[in-house]
Amino acid sequence: MQIDMHKIDGKKSGSVNLKDQLFNSKSDLSVVGSLVRWNESNQKPLRARTKNRSEVKGTTQKLGRQKGSGGARHGSKKANIFRSGGMAHNLRGVRSLKKMPKRTRQEALKHILADKLKNNNLIIVEELKIAEPKTKTLVKSLSDLNAHSALILEGDKPDNNFALASRNLKNIKYSSINNFNALDLLGFEKLIMSKNALEILESRIN
Repeated sequence: MQIDMHKIDGKKSGSVNLKDQLFNSKSDLSVVGSLVRWNESNQKPLRARTKNRSEVKGTTQKLGRQKGSGGARHGSKKANIFRSGGMAHNLRGVRSLKKMPKRTRQEALKHILADKLKNNNLIIVEELKIAEPKTKTLVKSLSDLNAHSALILEGDKPDNNFALASRNLKNIKYSSINNFNALDLLGFEKLIMSKNALEILESRIN
């Protein structure tokens, strides 16, 4: 499968071959939804969790006789008023990360990429480089590419001028091919990749 490749000023510079197995999948919302939930759950910080009196370690032997001591009646040292006892109304936060098979994650990523291509929201750029680190220059280039909301992925040699110019743009995210995730792909209308980033992506996903 071939699509046009552009320069950063929007002009066509040739064409590039795309792997059918990566960009020709049928959309499956259930798989994509699973990937989104997995990403969201693992981005949340681990919430605090404490133990109640049924979970702490300690003896359940009665501390003293029922009457005559002048103190309160206690049947266990694990009561919440004692040191090392359980916590009343304890925090029940989740302390484990969810897991998802690598093959399933890759399959969901294929569905998203195929959907971007189908809706003409995939743009391949020969090089993501600009002469000066000016936001105004980058805005004009993105306008020429008809990209007002875009995730921009670079390969292993990012351009510092491009990174600096993209920091102040609200609906633009510039990232490495090593650091993006499914939420980034779904959160922006366009996906812009350099030729180098495309090659790295195709080599990693079978």
